[in-house]
Amino acid sequence: MNEQAKEYRPYYHSLPENLSFDEFKYGEGQMAFEYIDVVSGTIVDILESKDTRTIKNHFLSRYSQKQRSQVKTITTDMNASYVSFIPKLFPNADIIIDRFHIVQLVNRSMNKTRVKVMNRLRTSNGEDQKKYRRLKRFWKKLLKKESAVSYTAYQYFPLFGQRLEAAIISEMLAYDSELKETYRVYQALLKAVELNHSKQLRQLLDQSTSPELSVYMKTSLKTLRAHFPHIQNTFYYPYNNGKIEGINNKIKVLNRVAYGYRNFIHYKNRIILHFNLKPIRNKLNTIEKERESRIGSVFLYLLVLDIVTWLQLAVHHMVILHAHEVASL
Repeated sequence: MNEQAKEYRPYYHSLPENLSFDEFKYGEGQMAFEYIDVVSGTIVDILESKDTRTIKNHFLSRYSQKQRSQVKTITTDMNASYVSFIPKLFPNADIIIDRFHIVQLVNRSMNKTRVKVMNRLRTSNGEDQKKYRRLKRFWKKLLKKESAVSYTAYQYFPLFGQRLEAAIISEMLAYDSELKETYRVYQALLKAVELNHSKQLRQLLDQSTSPELSVYMKTSLKTLRAHFPHIQNTFYYPYNNGKIEGINNKIKVLNRVAYGYRNFIHYKNRIILHFNLKPIRNKLNTIEKERESRIGSVFLYLLVLDIVTWLQLAVHHMVILHAHEVASL
C-alpha cells in the first residue's frame, strides 16, 4: 500500500489558484491538517499536525514565494490561527470564511439559549413542566428558517393539538423574553446570509444589542464582527468548504472501519489511495458493464440464429410433406 501511494504523492511544483483549508481528528487529541483544490476537490497534501509552526514550515519549505503568490482565494472556517498566517504565506489570496460556519455558529448559540431557558423551566410546577417538554420536543422548530415555516397548513402536534406550525413557535417564544429576542436576531442573521446581503449583515452586527439577548448570541455576534472582512468574501465568491467537509466525513469512516491507525503515514497513504484509485474502480466497472453488454449481444444473436434455423427446418419439413401429398395423388 505504501509503495502504491508513492505514485500519488504531491510533487510541490505548483499550487491551485483556489485552496480550501480544514482539519480532522485521527487519534486521541490529535488533529491533522489538509488542504485541497476547492474547485476540483483534489487533496493536495495532508500534514500530521495543524499547529501554526508545522503549517508555515510546510509551505515555506516546499513552495516558492512566486508559487504562493499565485493563490487567489483560501476558503476556511473561523480558526484564528489560519487567518493570522495566511496573509504572510499567500499575500495575494482573499480569505473566505464559508457561510456554513456562519450559520453553524449562530445555530449553536440559538440552541444553547433554548436549552438554558428549558432548564430554567424544569421545576415542580405543572405548567412549567409542560413548557419544558414542549421546548425539548420541538427544538428543531426553533432552529428552522422562518422562510420554511408553514403559516397556512394546520396539523396535529403532540402537546399542542391541531395548530399551525408558526403558532406553536410563537407560543414557545412567549415563554421567555431572552428566547424571543435571541430568536429574532437569529432569524435576521439567517435571512441576511440566505439572501447574500453583506450590507444587511454588517448593519445587524453594528446594531447595539438588547439586554435581553442571550450571552451565547452576543458572543457569536462578537466573533462575526471580528471576522467580517473575510465573511463578506463568501457573498462575492462561489467557493465553500462543502467538498473538504465531504472528504473529512469519508476520512472518518476510513478511520472507524480500520479501528484507528497508530502510524500517521499509513493512515495518510490509505486516504491518498482511497481518493485517487476511484477512477480505476470506475474504469473497471465500465469494462465489466461493456463485457456484460457484449455477452448479452452474443446471447441475443445466438437466440435469433436458433429461431431462424428452426423456421428454416419447419419450412423444409412443410415442403417435404407437400411433395408427398402431391406424389400420392
